Amino acid sequence: MSARAFELAMLGGPWGRRLRPRRAWIDELPWDEALPRDSVDARVVWTRTAFSEYASAAAFAEVAAALLAAGAPIDLVAAAGDFVVDEIVHTEAAARTAAALGGAVALEVDLERLVRPARAADPLLRAAELVVRVSCVGEAMTVSMLKLSRRAAGSALIDAVLARVIGDESHHAQLGWWFLDWAEPRLDGDARAHLGRSAGAALGAFAPILGGGCTASGLGALACDRYDPAFAAGARRVAGALAERGIDVPADDLAAVGAVAAPGATGPAG
Repeated sequence: MSARAFELAMLGGPWGRRLRPRRAWIDELPWDEALPRDSVDARVVWTRTAFSEYASAAAFAEVAAALLAAGAPIDLVAAAGDFVVDEIVHTEAAARTAAALGGAVALEVDLERLVRPARAADPLLRAAELVVRVSCVGEAMTVSMLKLSRRAAGSALIDAVLARVIGDESHHAQLGWWFLDWAEPRLDGDARAHLGRSAGAALGAFAPILGGGCTASGLGALACDRYDPAFAAGARRVAGALAERGIDVPADDLAAVGAVAAPGATGPAG
């Protein structure tokens, strides 16, 4: 692992001008709001959010490349590529929010391992695996949890940041369902089983957060007693939408995030 401090930089010039229209909304936010600067929990959450958005930019770059290799519709390819820009802008917004709360916390990251590689060899299934992990699970779950964070924000600035991010991430999640509906005739039973396992693993990646990794609510952070049931409900919605497309998330994976009533259940919760 080649760890390094997570830092952001911008060159400006023609590249800054190219990005300016997409990030203009950030400058219009109420940065003059007097936020508490002693909430370590909130500073940690927003620092990690900045890195998560940065990693999501890398994920959509991988998705776009995989869609090209799979011969996916070009409008879906263009959307995936465009989402990279959304995520970079979210990265800046989150970093500035951390600064407004007193400054980002130190965070060491490995920029060479931002995206877990797809395991499938077939180009279409490889694209579907990435899309399921990134859009159908990652972005869909992000929308669910950010909506809850927004209700507990307690700040006009943070409410505005979350509102914009939620709007973008909703579109990012929708790409997954559109791709699966296009790919549906090309996915056999083995492919669907593989995608179900991929979705379960993606949900399971959140499991360590449950039951102890949460924080106090407010300013973008959520307490576990609010986070856990909302996450389980979001996982059930994702599993239900996948099941409608013949993709079953393993019950054990759903149980790991509290999304089924008891171990041993067969099939996904709706």
